[in-house]
Amino acid sequence: MTNKTKKPMPVWVMVITDVVLTAAAIGVFMLFDYVMPQSSGVKGEIIATADSSAEGSFTLPNAADSSQAESTAQDDSEPAVTTAPQTETATTTLRTEQTNRRNWGNQDTADYRSDQNAISSITNAAITSEELGSASTDNAQVTVYKKSIGEGRDKITYFVADVYVTSASEIKSAFADGEFGKNIKDSVYNMAVDNNAIFAINGDFYGNSERSIVIRNGVKYRDDVNDADVCVLFTDGTMQTYSPSEYDSDAVIAKGAWQAWNFGPALLDGNGNVMETFNTTNYLNSANPRSAIGCVSAGHYIFVTVDGRNEGYSKGATLSELAAIMSDEGCMSAFNLDGGKSAMMYFNNSIVNAPDGGGRDLSDIIYIGG
Repeated sequence: MTNKTKKPMPVWVMVITDVVLTAAAIGVFMLFDYVMPQSSGVKGEIIATADSSAEGSFTLPNAADSSQAESTAQDDSEPAVTTAPQTETATTTLRTEQTNRRNWGNQDTADYRSDQNAISSITNAAITSEELGSASTDNAQVTVYKKSIGEGRDKITYFVADVYVTSASEIKSAFADGEFGKNIKDSVYNMAVDNNAIFAINGDFYGNSERSIVIRNGVKYRDDVNDADVCVLFTDGTMQTYSPSEYDSDAVIAKGAWQAWNFGPALLDGNGNVMETFNTTNYLNSANPRSAIGCVSAGHYIFVTVDGRNEGYSKGATLSELAAIMSDEGCMSAFNLDGGKSAMMYFNNSIVNAPDGGGRDLSDIIYIGG
């Protein structure tokens, strides 16, 4: 009898097999870690309630008009929406330099210091503005404008929501599918509709990060400081931004944190001045589509979405340009939210801006109504 020995597997076959198996393992890991929704199971710790927002009670500027508009809604569950009269042309306001209006001095030498030329290009520019409409509930009033600065390749087109509320609890947040977790995503439009919002903007995309501060509607879900700035809206209606080293969880909770977003950077210093330096990356410091939240005073907030990556319509905004826009809108403090394809604004039952690439699904929104 002849003994037949089995030939060993060629080295090249072994190498290819190992590569394929390794790639498959990595693919499964990435699918689970970066794509598949993962409920955290965390219910969160209640640290503030809507009732505590009575600490800050504010009056809407047009309370009488808001009540009248609300009475014309089809039923009590539907917010009143009034569309601004159509005009043939938008209005254009030409501003001249106001040297005493803000202190733009910058003596910081950090890599990502604010750009004084970019700031001046916004504060001294002619702004074309068109009111898109207004909406109101008993406790909130929203007016949205479409604005633009510059021409050609330098043109910036952005949308401004001027928001008044009777208490900070009217500034609400919502998670995709109503659940806190990783890779749980939906469109801004769907989240807005699901929560009966009259207005919404993308949040900080908390679900795209393993570490962050997440406080939503008075509930603490995550308390893990990373290297990004934090923005906190308190129950008294005030808003404050913090660097990672400044953020003190116990102090923030004791003060009455209602919302906390962790993206940034902070754009203004609390007195309406553009930050001397931005805690950010080189990429985020460049021109991009943007979303931001700002506080003029307790009960009065500004939301901005800047379109971008569309030359001739809107190039996007650098952080210096965005900060100047927020200051120009009267904000004392302001904070950069997630941007790029995430930058979306919902109003009057539709997405009003032109998101880059049609936008993308994300983990959370900030909204009014519901």
